[in-house]
Amino acid sequence: MNHSKLLHYLTDPRGPEEVLPELTAGELVELLDALYQNLDTPEPEFGAQVWYEMGVEECGRRSVSPDGAAHGVA
Repeated sequence: MNHSKLLHYLTDPRGPEEVLPELTAGELVELLDALYQNLDTPEPEFGAQVWYEMGVEECGRRSVSPDGAAHGVA
């Protein structure tokens, strides 16, 4: 993901609460990767940490089955 696309997400007025649940699994992974890379720079974009943390939480929600049991290794 290029920098301008990352900024598009970070400046979305709806915020991560509304945007992240609407993303496909692939889009979410791509965004998380871009956020992680951005956070590993000397001057990360404002809001990147919040978007990253909420994106990780969204991944966690998606990995829980309807009966509440987590998939995979704990």
